[in-house]
Amino acid sequence: MIKTKEIEVDLGNRTIKLKIVKNSSEILMESIHDEETPVWVELWPSSLALARWIWNGPRLEGKSVMELGAGFGLPGIVAALKGAQVLLTDYVKEAMDIAAETAALNNIKGVRTALADWRCFNIAETFDVIIGSDIMYHPDLNPYLKKIFQKNLRPGGKVVMADAGRRDSLAFIRELLVEQWQVLEEHIKIRQDKFDYRIFIYQIEPQGSVPQIPAVVNHLL
Repeated sequence: MIKTKEIEVDLGNRTIKLKIVKNSSEILMESIHDEETPVWVELWPSSLALARWIWNGPRLEGKSVMELGAGFGLPGIVAALKGAQVLLTDYVKEAMDIAAETAALNNIKGVRTALADWRCFNIAETFDVIIGSDIMYHPDLNPYLKKIFQKNLRPGGKVVMADAGRRDSLAFIRELLVEQWQVLEEHIKIRQDKFDYRIFIYQIEPQGSVPQIPAVVNHLL
């Protein structure tokens, strides 16, 4: 049984309440032999980093944003806090229920949720910004991600991904660069539970001009 609790998340100059899973360790241990680990039950450093980047980033009033693999939906909820119309997507219903509770808890409007599997993605809408954190690590699923970028990103739109520097994630970024997508990379340092993390933020735009190659992926070319 999933139990939840409230925590406070510091965005820098603003704090919001976030609903998370209280018994995540218990759930992860129970699922150790399952085919798919329920990674959504944890709040990951990349999600915190992306939320802070969004809060301190460009204006989002009137923009449409979709979060992929949203889990607790923190980055997407922060985008809504800045005035965006947000669709949170995940294939886990419990995750979307908890994310909706967080939006209501903070009285944040403009947040919708939808169940969606990348392998048979059923969202037809297009968006100004597509975001995600720690979702590029599975090489078998990354081709589906790219199709979503191509199908659901509006002309002139941008994809923003946060990642902890996993090799398969970097290989996916390399693939996009080879295909002439534009990639701008930043680093954000995050402290969570007394540990320090260096998170990569990738701003990705469709092909159209010669990309700038981030140093961190240059060695993979």
